[in-house]
Amino acid sequence: MTDTKTRLLDAAEALFADHGIAATSLRDITTSAKANLAAVNYHFGGKDGLLEAVFDRRLRPVNRERLALLDAFESAAGAECVPLEQILYANLAPPFRTLEEWGESGQRFMRIVARINADPSSRIHEAFLRHFDVIRTRFLAALGRTLPDLDPTEVERRFHYSLAAMLHTFCWGAQIDCLCAHPSDHRERVFTSLIEYAVAGLQAPRHSIDVDEMRRLEVEFEGAPV
Repeated sequence: MTDTKTRLLDAAEALFADHGIAATSLRDITTSAKANLAAVNYHFGGKDGLLEAVFDRRLRPVNRERLALLDAFESAAGAECVPLEQILYANLAPPFRTLEEWGESGQRFMRIVARINADPSSRIHEAFLRHFDVIRTRFLAALGRTLPDLDPTEVERRFHYSLAAMLHTFCWGAQIDCLCAHPSDHRERVFTSLIEYAVAGLQAPRHSIDVDEMRRLEVEFEGAPV
C-alpha cells in the first residue's frame, strides 16, 4: 500500500493540474489522498511545503541529470568550449526522457507548469523558478563561452527563447503529433528538431534582420489607397 506522504503528493499533483493551485484546498487534497490535515502539517508543514515537495519530486532528478550531462560534456571538451548542440542536449534530453518514463503523471505535472507560467507575477512562479537557479547559472556560463560574439544579455534572452520552445512542446505536444507521419518516430524527431531549432536561433548573427525597413514598408502599405 502506498504510504501517506506519497498519496498526498500524488493527490496534490493531480488536483493542482486539474483545478489550479489556488483553487485546490488542503481538504480537497486530504480527501482525495484519504488522509487528514495533520498528516499534511506533519510531512510538509502546510500547503506551501506540499507544493514545494511536488516541485522537488519532479524537478530534482531532472536537474541533477542535466548537471551531470553538462559536467560530462565539459570534461570531454577539456580546455575547449562545449559544442552548442551538446549544451542544448544536456538541457533538453533529461526532461524529454523523464517525461516519457513518467507517462500520465508527467503530463499532469506539465499542466501544473503551464498554469504557473501563465501567471509569471505570482509568488508560486517565483518559487518554481528557484529550482532552476543553479541550472540557469551553469548553462548560461557554458553558452557564454561557446557564443563569445554575443553579449551576456543576448545569450540569456536567446536561452529563454529556447526554453519557451521546449515548454510549449511539452505542454502542447498533442498539436505536434499530427505533423508526424509515423507516430513511433514522433518523440525522437521532435527532440532532434527542437535542438536544431534552438542551435539555429542561438547562433543567429546579431542585426541580421532590418526591422526598421519592415516598419517603413508597413507604414507605406497602410497609407496606400485601397
